[in-house]
Order: sequence, then C-alpha cells, then structure tokens
Amino acid sequence: MGSLRLKLIEKTLSIDDISYLSKLMESDLSLSECFELIKSKQNEDILNSIQKKLDEGEMIENIIIEYLPRNIRSYVSSLLHTLSLEETLSLSLRFYESQEENKSILLSSLAYPILLLFITITALYLFDLYGIDAIFTLIGSFDADIGLFRQIRILLRIVINVIYYLTLIIFLLIVIYSQPKRIVLLYLFVAKHFPNSLLSIYYSQEFMSLLLICSDKGYKTKEAMEVLKAMKNKPIVSFLAFHMDESLLEGETLKEAAAKKYYDSSLSRFIKIANYSNDFSLIISSYVKLAKEKIRRRMKRYTFTIQLFTYIFIGAIIIFIYQILFMPMQAISLY
Repeated sequence: MGSLRLKLIEKTLSIDDISYLSKLMESDLSLSECFELIKSKQNEDILNSIQKKLDEGEMIENIIIEYLPRNIRSYVSSLLHTLSLEETLSLSLRFYESQEENKSILLSSLAYPILLLFITITALYLFDLYGIDAIFTLIGSFDADIGLFRQIRILLRIVINVIYYLTLIIFLLIVIYSQPKRIVLLYLFVAKHFPNSLLSIYYSQEFMSLLLICSDKGYKTKEAMEVLKAMKNKPIVSFLAFHMDESLLEGETLKEAAAKKYYDSSLSRFIKIANYSNDFSLIISSYVKLAKEKIRRRMKRYTFTIQLFTYIFIGAIIIFIYQILFMPMQAISLY
C-alpha cells in the first residue's frame, strides 16, 4: 500500500521542480541539461520518462502537461497555445502564486466559522434523532407537561432543515455554475444588480493582478490581453480581458473601458490617476492591495456574522438541553 501511494504521488513533478525548471530555462540551457540539474530521487523516473519521449521525437509541449500537478496544469494548458514553454511555465507559476494568495484570504476567514456551524448543526441533529425522544418518554411517564419543549424542538428542527437545505442549494449552484459559460452568466447577473459586490471586487482585482504579472514580465497591454483571454481555466478573467480588449480596439481609453459594469467601480478611478503618474504599475498595484484589503474586511464582517449566529445558536441549544436533562429530576421531586 505504501509503495502504491508513493507511485501515485510521483506521477507529477512538484511545484518546486517546475520552478527550478523555469528558472534554468531562462538561462538558455537545453531541456536535457535542465532535467539533469533538477533531477532527484523523487522525480528521476518522471524526468527519464519525459526524456525518453523527447528522444522518440515527441514535442515537449505535448508531453509536459501530463506530468504537471493539476493546479499548474490548468494554467499551462491554457497558455501553451499562445506562448513558448519557457514563458508559459514562468507565467503559470506567477499566476498560481497569485491564486493561492487569493484563496488564503477567503479560506482562512471562512473555514473556522463554517466548520463550527456545521459541527454544531450536525451534533444537534444527532441529539434530536437519538437522544431527545428517550428523554421525552421518560418525562412523559411522570405526567409532566412537555408541550413547550416539543414546540422548541419543532423550531430547532426547522432551523436545522433550513441550514442543511441552504447548504444543499449552495452546493448544487456551485455544481451548476462550475461550467465556464454559466459562471460568466452568474458573474454578469451579480455585476449588473450588485455593482459593488464582493464578487466584482474579487475578480476585478484578480484580473488586474494577472495583468500586472504580465506587465512585469515585459508584455505590452495588447499582448497581456491576449494572454489573459486565452486562460480558459479562468473564465471570468478571460471574459474581463476580452471586453477590455474590445473596448480598447474601439478607441476607448483604459479608464473608459474599466468604467463598464463588468469591473469594480473604483478601478477606473485608479486608472485615471495612473494615467497621470510616472509609474502606472505602482498605482495599479495600489488598487490590487486596496481591493484585497476590502475583501479581507468584508470577509471579516461575514465571518463575524456567522460566528455570532453560531454562538447564539450554541447558547440556545445548551439552555434547551440543560432544561431537558433536568426535567426528569424535577418530575421525580414532584413525587
């Protein structure tokens, strides 16, 4: 079992391997020389397999995809059609780092309160399913009035069902809108009706973050837009790049293009200031930082709301259970 698990892990190169390979390729070394320099016990079989296929005449662009971890593969497969392997790996790594930073902002804020709420609801559901009936039966044998507790139990069941059904609906929506066209339609709906929503801010800053990465790599605006439009694994980023590129081709300025409903409302103001600045990238970087701070603050508010609801719910449950557990003692004392 251990050897099988090791083999499964070693089917792909690590992020570090890809990073080392990308840096070595920038020094004009051949692929074979790069492979030799990054070779280790963990990746030796993979690199030998790639080299064997290269010796048989296959193109590295067709080979490398299957040996990349999934989180990098999605970027590489999108960019490799328009860029060289060296440029693709370099940009993919930067995009991956940016994505991981964005994920950490969301997950670190919401993971604990959502997990706490889920555990609380699950524990209450199990107690309602297996514990309360036995207590009610015992209390009923003493002819005690438990009508109020039955009503509270019904209310708690309603709350549990509402939360579970909401969770199911959210899960189904994620599944339904996971397809590129549908997630873009969802984004369009939210951007149209809720222009300053968290979703608009999040994807606008992600789009500008990736645009800045392209700019730092030396790509001009037109070239950067072509790169971002090709990112099929990032349908909303691709959509935003497409519409901004279309606006620029129609003769609009970058500020006018960013003022469209698809983008965060504050983005055009930063671009206006950047146009009069000697350092365009610095101003746009400031926008990205400010947008991320907005996201953190909103996530903090959402987290506080969820935690407050959870703690109030836990307190009500404790009081309810405390009263139920002491009812047999009260019933016995009446005799």
